[in-house]
Amino acid sequence: MEGTPYPAQTGSALEYNVAARANTDFITDPGTAILLSIVTCGIYGMYIIYKLVQRRDEHFKRMAAVADSAVSQLRAKAQGREDLIAPELAQLEQVRMRMATMAAERGAAIWLLICIFTGIGSLILYYLLMQDYVEHDVAEAQFFTLMSSALTKLGLAGQAGQAAPSVPQREFVTFLLLTLVTCGIYGFYWMYVMIKDFNDHFMAQVAWEDFLLAALR
Repeated sequence: MEGTPYPAQTGSALEYNVAARANTDFITDPGTAILLSIVTCGIYGMYIIYKLVQRRDEHFKRMAAVADSAVSQLRAKAQGREDLIAPELAQLEQVRMRMATMAAERGAAIWLLICIFTGIGSLILYYLLMQDYVEHDVAEAQFFTLMSSALTKLGLAGQAGQAAPSVPQREFVTFLLLTLVTCGIYGFYWMYVMIKDFNDHFMAQVAWEDFLLAALR
C-alpha cells in the first residue's frame, strides 16, 4: 500500500483513484486491536501505531488525487459554461491545494521508531493525528459540497447536497490527563477512538465518492 502511484489528471483518473480506496482506506476493528495490545503487552499496539500513520498518509494522498482528477473532469464538463460555476471553481481550487498540502506524509516507519525509543512519542503522534483528522475531514466535506453544487448547476446531478464532517472534535488535553491519571488505562480507550473515528470517516465518504463518479461519467 505504501507508495501507491496515482495517475495524472485524465478522464479515467477519477475512477482509478476512487477504486484505490479498497487498498488505502482499510478498516481496523478497534476492539480486536485493544485486546491484542493487552495480550502482547503493548507490542501489537506498536503495530497499530504504524498502521494509523500509514492509513492516514495513504488516504490523504489518495484524496488529494481524487480532488485533482475530479476538478479536472469538472472543468472538462463545464467547457463553455465555466461562468455558471465560477464561484465553486475558485473555492474548489483553494480546497484542492489545501488537500494537496495535507497529503504530505507523516511517515509510518519514522513514527514507529519515535514511539519505540521515546516515552512521549505516542502522545505527540496522537495529538498530530487528531489535528490532521479534523482538518482533513472538514476539507473533504467542503470539497464534496462544492462539487455537488457545481454539478447541480451544470445539470449533471439532481438537488445539491451538503456534506457534513464525520470526525468528532476531541479535546487532546482531556485525553492526555485521563491517560496519565489512570496510569495508561484510559489510553486504551484513546486508541479505540483513534481507530474508530477514521473507520467512520472512510465509510461516510463512500456515497460521496460514488456520487462524483456517477455524475462525472
